Amino acid sequence: MQVWWGTPEGAIETAEFPLQRFHPETAQFASASTVPDTGSCLASVSVNSTNQLVWWIAETGAIDGQVNSGKGWASPGTGPGEAYPFNEASTALTANGGSMTSLLLGNNGTILFWVDPKGAIGCCRWFASSGWQAVFDALPPGTASSTTQLTTLSVGSTAYLFCVSSDGAIVGGSWSDANSGTLGLMSPIAVAPSKSAAPGGGLTSISVNAQEIAVLWTTPKNSIDIAFLFEEPYSFRNFQRPLTVSQSVLGGTGIAVYSMEANQCSVWWIGQSSDLRRTNVDFTKVSSTPTPDWPVFEEVGPDSCKQTLSLLVQKVSGTQVDVFYENAKGAVAGLSYES
Repeated sequence: MQVWWGTPEGAIETAEFPLQRFHPETAQFASASTVPDTGSCLASVSVNSTNQLVWWIAETGAIDGQVNSGKGWASPGTGPGEAYPFNEASTALTANGGSMTSLLLGNNGTILFWVDPKGAIGCCRWFASSGWQAVFDALPPGTASSTTQLTTLSVGSTAYLFCVSSDGAIVGGSWSDANSGTLGLMSPIAVAPSKSAAPGGGLTSISVNAQEIAVLWTTPKNSIDIAFLFEEPYSFRNFQRPLTVSQSVLGGTGIAVYSMEANQCSVWWIGQSSDLRRTNVDFTKVSSTPTPDWPVFEEVGPDSCKQTLSLLVQKVSGTQVDVFYENAKGAVAGLSYES
C-alpha cells in the first residue's frame, strides 16, 4: 500500500507500507506543489495494476497529479484523453487546502470530485479505454461550504457523494448509473438539516447493504452523528442517531470508518485529549439506541495526535487493517491490526 502526504513546505512525500512492516523509508514524490501554509487535499485511486493515479490541488486552484502505468510515477501524457482537463487555474477551491475525493468505477474507470470556488461540486470521469472526459458540475454552485470534506461511495452502479453546506446541513447527490454514456447533475439528497454539522469537521460514509448507506459527521457539539439512508423508488428516507456523546471529538479533526463482519463497522476519531479513539457499531441496533452507549476504546493515548482532518483506516487484506494519523510531532504514524 502506498500513502502520500503534504509537508509544511508544500512538497509531497510518499511511502510504501509492506504487510507486517511499519518502518518504511519515505521519499519525496513532488517538490513544492500544494497550497502554502495549509497544504492541499490529496486524492488517489488504483484502478488496476497499470492504472494508478494521484492528484493534489495547486496554489492556483489547478488540480495536478501523476500517473503510474506500471512503469513508475510520471506526469500524465499530453495526447487526447491523457492530459488532465482540470489542470487549469481556478478549477478547485484552495481555501483550507480545498477538498477533493475520487470514486472507483469497477476496474475500468474513476471519477474525481472537488469543490470549486463557487461551492459547486466539479467532477471529471476517466475510463481506461478512452481516457479523460470533459469537466462538468455534479452538484450546482452554492452546494458546498468552503470547509467541507467530500465523501463518496458506490453501491452497484449507483454513485453517491456527500458534503456539508454553508449552513451546516449534510447534503449530497446520486447517479443511478455512473458508467452511463452521459452524466448530468446528480439527483439531490437531503441527509440532515441546517446546523447539523460543525464547520471544518469530519465527514465520511459507508455502504450498509445493497439498499442502505450510512453517513457520519462531526456535530457542533463535538460529537459524531450517523444517518442511514434507504433507497426507495424515486426517493430516499432516512433516520439519524448520535454515535458518541457531546464533547467526545476534538474539533477540526476527521472521522474514518471501515466495514467489519455483516452489519458492523468500526469508527475512528481523535478525542478531546488528542487521543485516537475507536468504537464498533452494530447497524441493526442503532435505531433502538437513541442515547450513545457504544463502548469506546482509546487506541493511542492523550497528546498523541495532531488536530487535523487527516485520518485513514484501510483494510489491506482479508485480516489486516492499517490506520494512519498525524502524530503530535507532525509525522505520519500508523497502527496495524489483525482481525
